[in-house]
Order: sequence, then C-alpha cells, then structure tokens
Amino acid sequence: MKKVLLLFTLLVQFFGFSQKTVQFSDPLPFGSSSQLSTDKIHFGKYKSSDSQVTYVIDEKGISIVTLAIASITREQVRESSKLQVRGNYLLGIKVNDSVPCVLEGENYYYGIESKLMIAGEGSTNTFIKINTNKYVINFHEGSYFEPSIVTFAGGKMTIVHSELNYQPLFQSILQVNTITRYGSEVAILAPTFEQWERLEVSLFTGKKLIYTKE
Repeated sequence: MKKVLLLFTLLVQFFGFSQKTVQFSDPLPFGSSSQLSTDKIHFGKYKSSDSQVTYVIDEKGISIVTLAIASITREQVRESSKLQVRGNYLLGIKVNDSVPCVLEGENYYYGIESKLMIAGEGSTNTFIKINTNKYVINFHEGSYFEPSIVTFAGGKMTIVHSELNYQPLFQSILQVNTITRYGSEVAILAPTFEQWERLEVSLFTGKKLIYTKE
C-alpha cells in the first residue's frame, strides 16, 4: 500500500517538476534493536471510519486486513457440486468454512479477507520501539528504508508516514549517495542516533491517520 502511494507521488513529481526526495540507508533510529511486535497492551484490532482497512496487532506483528467484494450468480451456485447457500452464508468458497453473502438480483455478493503482514513474522520491514507508546516501522524499499511513526494513546493508534521531500535540514545529515528513481533524484541519508530527535520533528509532519481499537 505504501509503495503504491509512493509511486503515485513520485510520478506526479516526475510529470510536474523534478524534486529530490530522500530514503535512509538503515532503519531509524540508527543502532536501535528491532522486534516483532508492540508491547502486549496494544494487541488488538484497529479500525478507521474513513477506510475499510483494519490493522491487527498480535504476537506475530502488525498486519493489514482488507475485504475484497466478489460475486457469483445463482446459476453458478445451482450448477456447482461444491457451492451451497444456507441462509446468508455461502459455502464452498473457503475450505472448511463459510462466508457471509447477500443476494441482489441474480448475484450473490460476498467478501473475502486479505491479510498483509507489514511488520513482524515474514516481513522485510523493520519494527523498532522508541518507548512503550511509540514505534517506527521502517518500510524496506529496494535497498533502503522509509520510516513511519506509530503511536498509541487513549485506545487509538495513530500512523504518520515520513515526509520524503528533501529539506534544508537534511544537508546536516551524512548523505551516502544519490540515486535516480522514476525520474527523480533520491538522496540516501545515514543519520546518527544523536540526530534522531531533531530529524523526527521535521520528518513526520504529514497527515495523522487515526484508528480506533475495537
């Protein structure tokens, strides 16, 4: 998901004007130990009224669960030896399970959950704890990283993605090299742990995405 948003942003920059962006050579904050998940107190499901995305946090890590809507005709159900409808449930789509369905006209509509692990077991992203209520997900993009801040307070989870446009502040941070991606220059930075606090203030200024714990 983050890759798609980033690609769209970079394409807009490419066709509009060329602006240098940034990525990081190592997970932030530099030198911190990674872990699979948050503290147990934050385990649970988090939803937003603005989207159909649900975040699930457990001992395995953080995952995104989305619901894809599909349909099948009444004729297909009748002719299939595997499919059955019992009340408001469709059997045969999922192995040894049923899915809720709704009949509209000649079609049964149903939802299939899709789960994507964004931090933890099986993920290439790095998850780092700042304190009990603040974490950084470092999204692995090619050979480099793009961080997002995750905070917890009052039964809510807030995510802020990093601002990737090059800023004057970054001139004081060691620049490893510059690469070209989608027609735009990308500065690869390697900040020290001591530079993290100042960097955090300027890097995470975007929109706060808020999810409420169920």
